[in-house]
Amino acid sequence: MTLTRAFPPRFDALADLVAFTAAAFEQKGIDRSLLTVADFALEELFTNVVKYGHTDAAVHVELRAIPGGFEACLTADGVADFDVTRAPALDTHLPLEQRQPGGLGLQLTRQMVDSIEYDYQDTQRRSRVTFRKTLV
Repeated sequence: MTLTRAFPPRFDALADLVAFTAAAFEQKGIDRSLLTVADFALEELFTNVVKYGHTDAAVHVELRAIPGGFEACLTADGVADFDVTRAPALDTHLPLEQRQPGGLGLQLTRQMVDSIEYDYQDTQRRSRVTFRKTLV
């Protein structure tokens, strides 16, 4: 069974998002050691929708238990196509003054999860990001 909740595309919804994730982990019996990964990835994806999505539509978050971990999905309507799985990798060895801002959160998210998938539907301008994480 999947737990789903809609959040307004505003930064002040982050506290509710984190509370939803904690409650979902508790209700589904998901190992709490994975909660930090879920919170980090969902916060990164959600804040990107808020910053760059330019939508008034609610952002839907789904969370479900899978064997040994969880699967989460974030869906946003009315947004531009931006494939988070194809965002360029950053050279973290460059000195700070040679780096451009942005992209580090997505890079860390991709490194923290086991898998991440992206789907975009042009007709609805719907972005859907699904990621999974299990215990090692």
